[in-house]
Order: sequence, then C-alpha cells, then structure tokens
Amino acid sequence: MLFISTTSRAQGAEVTYIHEDDIMNQFTVMETGAGSLKPREYYQLMHKSYQKTAAATNKLSFRLENQVLTNKEVPLAEKVDSDLVKREKVEATNIATRMPGAGDVAWMMEKGKIESKMNTFESNINKIVSYGGSSDDFKNWKDIYNSLDCAIKLIRKSYLDLGSRKKEYLAIYQDIVKRNLSLTGQLRYWKSLKTVKQAQQKATKIDRQSSNTVIANNAMRRWQNAMAVDGFSK
Repeated sequence: MLFISTTSRAQGAEVTYIHEDDIMNQFTVMETGAGSLKPREYYQLMHKSYQKTAAATNKLSFRLENQVLTNKEVPLAEKVDSDLVKREKVEATNIATRMPGAGDVAWMMEKGKIESKMNTFESNINKIVSYGGSSDDFKNWKDIYNSLDCAIKLIRKSYLDLGSRKKEYLAIYQDIVKRNLSLTGQLRYWKSLKTVKQAQQKATKIDRQSSNTVIANNAMRRWQNAMAVDGFSK
C-alpha cells in the first residue's frame, strides 16, 4: 500500500510519499535485479514464473545492453554526420555555380569568342542577297542564326553545373563555326555565279559606237563607189 501524508501550510501544501517495503522491493528487483520479491509465499503461489526470472530480466540489464549497442553506433553516426556536412558544402557550391546570372563563370570564359563569331555569322548573312542569294536563302540562314542565339540564351538561364554549362557553350560555338564556314562557301558560290552571269551579259551586248545615220551614210558611200567602176566593186 502507498501512504501519503499531507502537511498544510499557509502558502501551499507539502506532500510526502511513504512506500511499503514490499512495493519498494518489487520496484528494485524490476529495475536493477537487486533485492528479492516479498512476501515470498505470495509470489511462489501467484507469480512463480515471474519470481524465477525477475532478477535476471531486470530493466537495468536491458538498459546496459542497449547502451553498449548504441555506443557501437556512435562512430558510424559521427561519420554519417561528417559526410553530410561535407556534402552540404559541396551542394552549396554546386548551387552557387549552377545558378544563372553573375555566377556564370563559363559564360565569362566563352563569351568573347562566341559573340565575335555570332557577329561574323550575322554579317555574312546580311551579304546573301547582294552576293546573289535569294530572299528565301536569307530567311533560312537568319532562322539558323536565331536558333543559335536562342540556344545561347537558354543555356545562360539553365540550372547547370560549371562543367556542363561550359560543355554546352563549346558545342554551340563549334556549331556556329561550322555554320559560318558553310555560309562562307555558299557566298563564294553565289558571288562567282553572279560574276559569270554579268560577264556573259556583257559579252553578248552589241558595241555600237556610231549612230544609225552615220552607219547609213557610210553604207551609201560604199555603194556609190562600187557603182562608179563599171558597176562592180573592186
């Protein structure tokens, strides 16, 4: 049984718990395995199985066993924590390098040559019509230019790491060089074809330095001279 004595005071109450020895013994055996269960006769009659195993199956032994197992996991837990901290730093760096904008180091490195080659490409496109290409040719090449320009802007806005971003910029640059080289060859072809056509037109054009009146008078004079000598030309 559990006895409680209460002492009243002006500003509160003081409570004292008084335990019976039998209850205290049961608690001690259950928690630490020390002591014995009393009254002995009661446990032998009503809880004989528990009486035999109570001391061996106390909570303290389980706590100690659990503590040993937990201590073995501490190094692994610390390693996991350390790895996670390192990974956090790596990911923080990755996020910083992958974010578009001022942190785009790859664009800073490749910007000059990409923009220079794009300007050259655009300049060559603007020569198409004057070199003999058609308006459809101009439109087709302008579409290619716009596609490359769109690809550059897309990569600049993409969430990519430094290596991947640089790889994409270099791929676009190589494509620009390839397209510009192809256009340059086409411009030479159009220019040559235009030159040939102009030469042909000039060669077939009659060079008439005298007027029709002068030509007619000269013909009449030659005829008169021919008729003056017995009607035959020498």
